[in-house]
Parts: sequence; structure tokens; C-alpha cells
Amino acid sequence: MTNDINEKDLKEFYDKGVLALEKKNYDYAVEIFSQIVSSKYDHLEARHYLHLSSKNKAGDTKPSLITNVINYINSFFGALSAELLLKKGNIAGALEKLEKVIASNPNDTKAIKKIADIFYKNNQNYHAIQNLEEVKAIDANDIEALKKLGDLYLRKEDYKNAKSNYETALKIDPGDTEALKALKNLDALGTIQREFKNE
Repeated sequence: MTNDINEKDLKEFYDKGVLALEKKNYDYAVEIFSQIVSSKYDHLEARHYLHLSSKNKAGDTKPSLITNVINYINSFFGALSAELLLKKGNIAGALEKLEKVIASNPNDTKAIKKIADIFYKNNQNYHAIQNLEEVKAIDANDIEALKKLGDLYLRKEDYKNAKSNYETALKIDPGDTEALKALKNLDALGTIQREFKNE
């Protein structure tokens, strides 16, 4: 697939991927969505469905010790390759490497967080939020993801979700100074806003 695909063809290709996912043809869905994000790395819906297709393909089976070792090695070298590509400014290539890691292990939260971080650094906050929400769905106790979500929701002025994520982080680790400080700042901001409304 080339990068100059037109929107009509992209939409048709995307619809085929959704249909494949609905029909539980996960291999084909993974192939289609992989090609879409390879062509258009910021296609949020395709990336979401790619991860969902990979998870469904993997199923609920627990990986063996050998599979875990292979996943660890893939994750290490995939992250390293992605980092080298990022240093060269090749965002699409880095994301593609990380997607390959996720294809072999859909629950690799480090790879998903790295994708979120790439979008965060490129001011694509909505994309970062979606990926971090995915991390939270896999591991509800990931404090790093919760705090980053709090920060991102705060940037969007979604104070309710920001507060919820900071509070969850503090329930997991009551001594987390970053989450505590962010929550206090958020409460202070709420107080200031209420005072302005009452004037």
C-alpha cells in the first residue's frame, strides 16, 4: 500500500477490515489494519481495530514460558529499533516496529505506552489518550499510564477524567508525590474557577 492512497479507497479498505473483524477473520483484519496504519500512521480507528484484532487473534490462552521469552526478546529489539528510527525522525517507521511487537503480544503495555508517548510528543493528544486508555484496560494498576492520562485530560480541560485518573493512581500508591501534587493543583484550579464564576 502506498502513502498516496485516496480517502475513498482508504475508507473501502477500512470497511473491509471492520467486516473481517466482525466475521472473526482476525488474520485478515490484522493484515488490513496493519497496512492502513503503515500508510497513514495517525489513523486512530485503524490502530484501535488493529490492536483489537490482535487481541482477539491471540485469544484468552496463557502464553507458555517459551512464548513469554520470545515476546520479551521481540519487545526489547522492537523498542530499540523504534527508538533508533525516532532519532532519525522516522515516526511512521518507529510506529510500525512497535505495532509488530504488539502483533506478537497484544498485551505489551510498554509498546502501547511508547506509541502513546510518540503521539504525545507530536501534540496528538487524542491519539495518546486512546492508547493509554488501552493500557489501562490491560493493566488498571499502571500508575505511569494513569498519571499521563491525568495530564492529558487536564490539557483537554476534562477535569473530571483528570481527577479520576490521579485519584486512582493515589489509591494504588498513596505516597506518589506527582499524583498528589497534580490532584492538589487540580483542586486549586477548581476552587479558582468557582470563585471566578461567583464574582
